[in-house]
Amino acid sequence: MLALLSLLLIPVVIYFAFYFQRIISFFYPQKNIFISIICFLIAVLFVYPARNFFSFWAVIVLHLFAFSLLTDMIMWLIHKKKSNHILDSIYRLGLIPLLCVCILLGYGYINMKDVHAVQYTIETQKQLSQNYKVAFISDLHFPNTMNKNELIQYCNDISKENPDFVLLGGDIVDERTTLQQMQQTFQALSTIQNQYGIYYVYGNHDQALYASQPAFTPEILKQTIEQNNIHILCDDSIRIRDEITLIGRDDRSHQRVSTSDLLQNVSSDDFLLLMDHQPVELDTNNQLQIDLQVSGHTHGGQMFPVGILSEWLGFGEMNYGYRQLSHMQVVVSSGIAGWGYPLRTGSQSEYLIINIQSQS
Repeated sequence: MLALLSLLLIPVVIYFAFYFQRIISFFYPQKNIFISIICFLIAVLFVYPARNFFSFWAVIVLHLFAFSLLTDMIMWLIHKKKSNHILDSIYRLGLIPLLCVCILLGYGYINMKDVHAVQYTIETQKQLSQNYKVAFISDLHFPNTMNKNELIQYCNDISKENPDFVLLGGDIVDERTTLQQMQQTFQALSTIQNQYGIYYVYGNHDQALYASQPAFTPEILKQTIEQNNIHILCDDSIRIRDEITLIGRDDRSHQRVSTSDLLQNVSSDDFLLLMDHQPVELDTNNQLQIDLQVSGHTHGGQMFPVGILSEWLGFGEMNYGYRQLSHMQVVVSSGIAGWGYPLRTGSQSEYLIINIQSQS
C-alpha cells in the first residue's frame, strides 16, 4: 500500500520540481542543469513525508498542489487575453497558492473549534408515555482538538439541554490518547446531567488497536468507563422506562453478532433505537424494523472534498445528516471533533440533541 501511494506522488514531485524552479528563476533567471537538479531534490524532500496520506504534512502538500494547479489554469486563461507584469511576478513567486493554503488551513482550524448543537426531531407511530431528549456525542478523539477544560465546558452545555439519556457513539479516544487523558475524558463525560443513564459503544479507534505501543489496554479502557458509571453496550441491549430498547453494536471492525440475533428477546412494541459507530447495514436494520439508528465515524467528510467524493462514488452507505427509509430513520453525526489533525474544511463539529416523540 505504501509503495502504491509513493507511486501516486511521483507526478506531484515532478510538478513541484517545476514549481520551485519557477520561484528560483524569478531571482536567478539563468537556466542550468545544476539548478534543475537542486529543484528536483527539494521537491523530493518536500513531498516525501506526504506518503503518509493521513499526516498533517500531506494535507499541506496536497492542498498546495491543488491550488497551484488551479492557479496555473487561471493564469493560462488570463494570458490568453493579456499579460500583467505585477500578476506575473506574484504568480512566479508561488504566492497565490501559498496564501490560499494558509487561508484554508486557518479556516479549517477555526471551523474545527466551532462546535454546534444540532437538533433533530424524530416522530414515531409507537405510543410513548413521554417525549425523550437524547444527547449524542461521537468522534471526540480526545485530545486532538480540545483540552480538558474545553471538554468540561461542552459537557456543561449538554447538561443544560436536560437530556433524558446520553449516547456516546464511539471513537471517544484513540491511539494518540494517553492513559491519563483517557481517564480524564470519561470522568468529564460522566458529569453530563441526565435522567436514565449514559451509554457507550466502541468505535474503531477507542481500543487503540492500530497503535504499536498503546497507552492503555482494552481491559483498562473498559474498567475506566464502567468506573465512571457509563454503560457499555457491546452487542447488547438495555430497556429504558419499559418502552425504549437501546441496542448498542460492537464496531464492524470487530467480530460481532448480527442485529437479528440481538432482537431475539426484544419487544417489537418498544421504540427500537440502535447505536452503531459506523453507519452500516442500514437496509438490513430497516427490514428488521429498527425505528432509529444513530451513527458517527464519517466525520461528515472532515476535509473537503472527501465527503462529496464519498457520496458521488458511493463509498459507504451514508455520509452525514438525516435519512428516512421505508421504516427506519437514520441520523449520522459529523462528530464533536476530528481525527488526525485539528482541521475541518468539509463539515462542522457538532453534538446532537435528538427529540423523540409520538406522532400526534
